[in-house]
Amino acid sequence: MIIVPDDPGSAGQDEVLKASVLKVFDGDGFLANVWHPFRETWVERIPFRFAFIDAPEMGQPCGPEARDFLAGLIAGKELRLDPVGKESTGYMPIDPYKRLLCVGFLTEQMEAGRIDYYHQGKCGSGLVKRPRPVTRNIELEMIVNGWAWVVEQYSFEREDEYFEAQEDARENRRGLWQMENPEAPWSFKRRQRQERKSAEAQGKLL
Repeated sequence: MIIVPDDPGSAGQDEVLKASVLKVFDGDGFLANVWHPFRETWVERIPFRFAFIDAPEMGQPCGPEARDFLAGLIAGKELRLDPVGKESTGYMPIDPYKRLLCVGFLTEQMEAGRIDYYHQGKCGSGLVKRPRPVTRNIELEMIVNGWAWVVEQYSFEREDEYFEAQEDARENRRGLWQMENPEAPWSFKRRQRQERKSAEAQGKLL
């Protein structure tokens, strides 16, 4: 597995969320409890979706594998979530399915030993001489390990970096890129909708 060290920068408690992951739905969505800093209590069972990646649907090839990979990264762990508002949602960090849109960061102890990493557009391998905490970008880890696409319908500040990671995964045939022509999830969903409409139209004619 390739990790992606990142520095999300400092932020106030009213700018980011502390979340404890309960369940991973698929390769880009999960359920979590969220810490409310002013009430000093946990708000339970909030659905989230990563803002800038799109993983295979569960009915697609590699959908279950993408979900399992994400679960291996974040299930049962505490994340920093940076809410993301998009123009299509009126700059509110909520998608049409009432999920909170976010970028996720995981900080945990990195043990001594050899690691594979992605940093500044390049993959490398190095030796960690002593254990230390490291903060990692979960979206970029899903992309560079080959379990998600970068969303194409939105522009965002770090999109060049994200697309470079995707190209690295594709060139090295990681994850879903082992398939010859993987179908992007937005194309899959569009095709499913068209097939449903066609089937409904056929049913009306019969």
